[in-house]
Amino acid sequence: MSDLGHSARETRTFIRRFLAIARRNVDHEAVAENVYENGGLSGRYLIMTGISAAIAILGLMLSSPAVVIGAMLMSPMMGPIVALGFSLALLDFSEMNRALRALALGFGLALIVAVVLTLLSPLKEPTAEILARTRPNFFDLLIAVFSGIAGAYAVIKQRGETIIGVAIATALMPPVATVGFGLGTGDMGIAGGAFFLFMTNLVAIALAATLTAGFYGFRPRLMERPVKWRGLAVVLVFAVLAAPLALSLRAIGLESRATAETRLAVDAIFAGSESRITLLEVRSQSGEVTVSALISTRALVADAERQLQQRLTAALHVPVAANLDQIVVADPQAASRAVQASPVSAPDPVAALRGRLIDAIPFATDAIMLNTEGSQAVVLLRPEAGLNLQSAYALETALTQRFEGLSVLVTPPVQLFDTVDLGDPQARARAVWALSRWRATPAIRMCRPEQPPEPETPPAEGEAAPARLDSGETFVAELAAAGVSTTTDGAPTCQRGDINTARLSLLN
Repeated sequence: MSDLGHSARETRTFIRRFLAIARRNVDHEAVAENVYENGGLSGRYLIMTGISAAIAILGLMLSSPAVVIGAMLMSPMMGPIVALGFSLALLDFSEMNRALRALALGFGLALIVAVVLTLLSPLKEPTAEILARTRPNFFDLLIAVFSGIAGAYAVIKQRGETIIGVAIATALMPPVATVGFGLGTGDMGIAGGAFFLFMTNLVAIALAATLTAGFYGFRPRLMERPVKWRGLAVVLVFAVLAAPLALSLRAIGLESRATAETRLAVDAIFAGSESRITLLEVRSQSGEVTVSALISTRALVADAERQLQQRLTAALHVPVAANLDQIVVADPQAASRAVQASPVSAPDPVAALRGRLIDAIPFATDAIMLNTEGSQAVVLLRPEAGLNLQSAYALETALTQRFEGLSVLVTPPVQLFDTVDLGDPQARARAVWALSRWRATPAIRMCRPEQPPEPETPPAEGEAAPARLDSGETFVAELAAAGVSTTTDGAPTCQRGDINTARLSLLN
């Protein structure tokens, strides 16, 4: 015990000497006065906050990183956050209240400016710069922690130039502007995600500043308040500030686990098929995980989606909604490489949307076109894409689900297409889709079409029985509804064994 006690004393002596050296020449009163002077509410603070918010929201809507960086440099919010951290270390509740009031009013002013400019702007499509600030992750937390340490160190050591780099690293104003964009467009997902990012930065910087100030000897005056209240006050303040961060980090951790488990599950489900995950999106909300995946494979797996959902539910122990689309390709690895090599989005919102659409299509195309409003897209696939009609149809379905509010029309190359199983609603739907995309006028002959069975419930007395169309008439009606004209002139003849089948040829 004596040796252990001696070692402990030596360790404490070393730590005290190290802290004494680190705290040498630190004027605690002057530093605290400087921090509080820059952390309160003033006319300059409000003016710079409003201008910074205006520049930030315009840069985000234009997807201009240079403009967004300019807003970061102008934002004065680092001052109140560092002041909040020092007030926690010193347990100076009057300055803590002053810093929180400055943060609240600055946040409110920036939010109002961002919402108003969003409502006035015709640009309502979220750009890549906006989407990048809607999902805080663990690396955002680490950046904020180290930035808070750097900011507090710069203030203590009077290194003002360091604050510029800290302002760029933490990016406090763009998340606030993104919240305003989400509120202005009615997208609560964007607003909530950006608010979590702002709270992540705020809490992490304040906590890091508190710890750094404590390391350099900033302590409350012991006689101001009873000792027992000091610890309780710190715990309560940190608990209030960290609550949103804890919720965000829980969702982030669950998404990370879900992403890893999805990759393992896909490898197991598609074993031997030389398959690759072309697109993967994982979301966690209210304890439920939603997984959307697009798989490029040489061979389809019939119940892959059900298997994926079962595996993820068993691995994560939370409700899982899995959406898995499969596309048959000659070279799955080429599809993945095509995604990585896709060009980046352009500053214009419609061009930015087109860039995101290009990123999502890892196959050879002749053209990807959007209308001026960005509400409809036309994708012309090339023969080298290697997609059959079923795969091209699945691609359009996946893109429509991925890009909410965007009508995506995928046009496959014209290919051999001469029979349709009239008894298969999915086969009819793919045929109608392909013929409408090709703008074809097919010559069709119905081969022994079947009529649906009599309804189990007869019509009520006085009501006429609805017309019962056979499967061939139903197919023609579906084509007409899609704008496809048909003819019987030049239609191919039925062959032996054709039952409930349509024979067709393309006239143009």
